[in-house]
Amino acid sequence: MTIVALFLWLLQATTPANQLQVGTAVRPETTTVGQHFVATIRVRVPNGTQVIFPTRPDSGAHVDSAGATTRTESMAGGFTETTVNYVLAAWDTGGQSLGLDSIVVIGPGGQRTAALKNFAVRVRSVLPADTSLRKPKPYRPVIAIEPFNWIPWALAAAAIALVALLIWFWRRWRRRVARGLSPLQVAEREFARIDSQRLIESGESERYAVEMARVMRTYLAATVPSAAQSATTHELADSLQRSPVVPTPLLIDVLDTTDLIKFARERSTAERAREIGVAARRIVADVNNAIEAANAASAATAKAKAA
Repeated sequence: MTIVALFLWLLQATTPANQLQVGTAVRPETTTVGQHFVATIRVRVPNGTQVIFPTRPDSGAHVDSAGATTRTESMAGGFTETTVNYVLAAWDTGGQSLGLDSIVVIGPGGQRTAALKNFAVRVRSVLPADTSLRKPKPYRPVIAIEPFNWIPWALAAAAIALVALLIWFWRRWRRRVARGLSPLQVAEREFARIDSQRLIESGESERYAVEMARVMRTYLAATVPSAAQSATTHELADSLQRSPVVPTPLLIDVLDTTDLIKFARERSTAERAREIGVAARRIVADVNNAIEAANAASAATAKAKAA
């Protein structure tokens, strides 16, 4: 790239010794937006003269510092020659003034100022010729953010939490109430609760039969050691085959029927559901009577041995 007017000496070396000599140059003379370029100022003054250079471009210019500023000095023939290089970058196209203030020289004769006139750089556009005119994009519309109405969600969460709390208190109360009851009293209470729901009358015969069998199984698990509630119907039949307190045939009939309802989706008539309920109650009563009789016999035997 050809460098035009590398240094322009405003005053020639043949001038008197007290004369100020200033030269400026820009490399490259033509640049693009954001590209770094170097602006050089060279000053020649008599020895003993102080030279103050501008530190950086003026804030109002479209040119700004883009790197470190360097300064070198050399002395020869009673003169001091100082060279300052500024690394700059322009942010607009066209002819841009570098915005560097005047040079201040302080010597025996007082203070002098050398203005840096016409110290500029040419900034070309990188756009095609037909779009060289810069047209700023229109402002984007303001993004409208709808406020989130969290009140209904908060109310729903509070309602769910309240229902869950009530269910927890209710279950805890039921456990506390049932804690002081015998297995027979708990079974009778559950039988009465199921009857109060009138499931058969509302067309839920299958549910009635299954619920009554569940209460029966819970009672047996609490009173008969070999009647584990996790056992299947066949496992229960094997373990209670020789039980003296459980009417095994009737128990197996009830469990087989309710297994078909639960697992095979078999339908049940209202009459059959009532029969299941009666059988479940009968099994609980028979087991309870047998256990009481066995306990009474054991107590009498122990009393007789003690006497």
